[in-house]
Amino acid sequence: MFKESLFKELGTNTGKWVSNKVFGDNWSTPYRFSNSNTSLAKEALKIEGGIEEKKADSQVEIQKLKHLFVQSRNFHKRKNEIIALPLPDNNEDLFTFSNFLLSSVYGSGWDHDEEKEHKNAFSNVCLSKLEQCKIKFKVNGALFETKYLDKEIRTLKRKRFFEKYGISVFAFIFFVVLIYINYLLGHFNDF
Repeated sequence: MFKESLFKELGTNTGKWVSNKVFGDNWSTPYRFSNSNTSLAKEALKIEGGIEEKKADSQVEIQKLKHLFVQSRNFHKRKNEIIALPLPDNNEDLFTFSNFLLSSVYGSGWDHDEEKEHKNAFSNVCLSKLEQCKIKFKVNGALFETKYLDKEIRTLKRKRFFEKYGISVFAFIFFVVLIYINYLLGHFNDF
């Protein structure tokens, strides 16, 4: 009799233990209150906070894209206006127009970033118009204005090159100087 009740009790307890392991504390006998639900709640709050943060980041990205689109549209509109403007016939008006174009190019400049290609296109159009103004001054026989614009155009072309490719050129020169210094120090003699 003792043996039967011992095996019965062992079987019951073993069954409860297996049941608790498989189904968790919610199905336990006796029912237990545990901290597993609070850890799940904390994890859910953490996930929810991450989702809210991602939503905020998405809103910021959307605002950036909207701003970039508006800026791109404005540069495109200004570019088309510059293209459509005829060159003045009078040298004084042409000189004023040239200075307007110069201030537009110096104000916007160029950028190496692909997202700012609209800015580069606007500056390139202004530079092309400046070259047309230089040719018109040359045809009209205005030597001072021709030399002035020639100097400014060369300056702008250098500015365009360094603003678009300056970082790459600097990195290349730095790398070459570093190799040359190592060569002078004899670090390549082992090869």
